[in-house]
Parts: sequence; C-alpha cells; structure tokens
Amino acid sequence: MPSKPLRLITLPISHYCEKVRWALDRQGTHYVEEPHAPLLHAFFTMPLSGGTSRTVPILVDENFSPRRVMADSTDCLRYLAEHFGASWLYASPEAAQIEEELDQKLGPATRRFAYFYMLPDPRSAEVLTELTPSWEAAIVRPVFPLVRWIMKRGMRIDATGAERSLVTLREIMNKYSERLADGRPYLCGDAFSAADLSLATLAVPVLFPKGYAKITMRDISTLPGPLRSEIERQRESRAGQLVMRLFAQERTKTLRSA
Repeated sequence: MPSKPLRLITLPISHYCEKVRWALDRQGTHYVEEPHAPLLHAFFTMPLSGGTSRTVPILVDENFSPRRVMADSTDCLRYLAEHFGASWLYASPEAAQIEEELDQKLGPATRRFAYFYMLPDPRSAEVLTELTPSWEAAIVRPVFPLVRWIMKRGMRIDATGAERSLVTLREIMNKYSERLADGRPYLCGDAFSAADLSLATLAVPVLFPKGYAKITMRDISTLPGPLRSEIERQRESRAGQLVMRLFAQERTKTLRSA
C-alpha cells in the first residue's frame, strides 16, 4: 500500500479530469485533488511535467524517487491499471481503442461546441472557477474577458470550429449509438470499462448529466438555443442514454464511497 496519496492536478470542470477522477474513485485509490483556475493551472502543471505540458489532468505518484508524473488522461488510467489493480479498465481488448478515438475526437469536439455558446455568458467565470482556491478565483474572475479571449484563441473556439465540432460529435455519438443497438449494457459488452468511462465523461458538455464533477450544472432551459437543442438531441440517443444512466447509477455510487 503506497504511503503517500496520489496527487491529481485538475481544472474541476474539465471532462478529461473527471475521467481520471472517476477512475480513481471507482478503484478506491487514495488521492488528493489539487484544483486550479483556468490559465493559473499552468503555473503548477509546467513544473510538474518538466516544462512539457500546460494541460490537465496530471497524476503524480510521490512514492518513488524520482516521482512518477502522468500528464495525460489515458496515461493516468494506464498507470492505475498497471500499478493499482484497475484491471477492469482494459479487461476488454477493445476498450483502449475506443478510449483513444473518444479522447482524440469526442472530447475536443464537445468542449469546443459547448464553450462557443457558454463562454460569452459572464456567469461562465463562476462556473470555470468553482471549487478552485478562493485566491485563484479572485484573480481570474475580474479579468475573465482576457481569460476568455485566451481560451478561445488556444482552443480555436469560433463559429467555424463550433460547426465542425458539431459534425464530429454527432458522427461519434451516432457511431456508438449504433454499437449499442444490439442491447449490450456497455460499449464492450457486459462490463464497465475505460471505453464507457471515456464516453460518459467526454460527452458531458452535450449532455449536462447530474452529478458531474460536483460542479453546479446549469438547467438546460437557461442555455443558448443551439446548445440546448443539441443536449436534448443527444439525450435521446442510445449513447446519450448510456451516459445518463452511468452518471445516475455508476457515478453516484462512486461519489458516495469516495
């Protein structure tokens, strides 16, 4: 048993961070989350990653010298599978391949599409800094227009990007809805895996499930029309219904035991 808890560096709202957080909770692995506000998080991730990554999540294992640092959500899950007994993540040989596609295509697409409609709302400053240290929120919220500009530039969030992302996310959600058409309860058959975990978390921006990341999710009736319509559409899809079920049943259970 490791003597020191793992450290999970996050942006609380990030769906990639929720992916790792959920895996840690489900496995019952002792960890401490270190949440940060947008942009300020880079002051913590860059030193930990040896200057190679500004992004989150980062998982740190201090039980070795030198410490082990995983700077990608998939690397984090592989580490849990290899060193913390989370064999359920990749018990199916298909799970890793599905995870990779969802990481590369669905995650960026849902994020860009949702942020395009949500970032113009001044209330986004509060959502993006929720659960972060108060001093970080106090810095970011007054300069949110600048933060928003940097985020839009960095993630190429514009009308063209949002439209392209909508096409991508629909293609992926349709693909996995078809996979579920045979009545299987999970993407790889009868057991929950990294594939389901990736779908559930990375589809969040176009589903708004309850229980997500302990963040206060807005009622979809208050969202801009195009985003609200897409959420309603995806909640009706088989893939969307799987995600909603996983949050209502699987995630709720892990949150109670975490």
